[in-house]
Amino acid sequence: MVRRVLIPGLVLAVVLAALPGCTRWEGGAPGFVKNRVRDALCIGDLGVTVTTTPQFCFYGAFFSAVAFGYGDVDGTFYGVGGGDIGAMRIWYNHYALGAWGREQVGWGDGLLWNFGGFDRNDPRTLDCQGVGFLGFITPPFDARPNGRPT
Repeated sequence: MVRRVLIPGLVLAVVLAALPGCTRWEGGAPGFVKNRVRDALCIGDLGVTVTTTPQFCFYGAFFSAVAFGYGDVDGTFYGVGGGDIGAMRIWYNHYALGAWGREQVGWGDGLLWNFGGFDRNDPRTLDCQGVGFLGFITPPFDARPNGRPT
């Protein structure tokens, strides 16, 4: 009886895990594991940002749907963030008034991955998105998947 339920359950779990979507097999089993580690590191950011000059940020967002505040910081982030771990350069510029706002974040390279850095003037190298209900539907529509929702 247990085998009748257990084996089909395991087969179903393997099939669902292998379906297209975020599952990528590039590089075989090591590539798959690497992508799952990166997925786990993208769950949240936890660390401390250190700057060489005084800078300001007072900003908060609730699932990108409601956001308030302003921040413009260029420094070094120590912790888990941007899908990596370690000490990495970070730049962010956020502003929002509840229903409308904008976020731009640039992550440098950490210990595990080489993302190629970022250029503050090139949105293709940044995680950018509109926030708030109006921010989702107003241009520019340049969000990259890593940054949505915050």
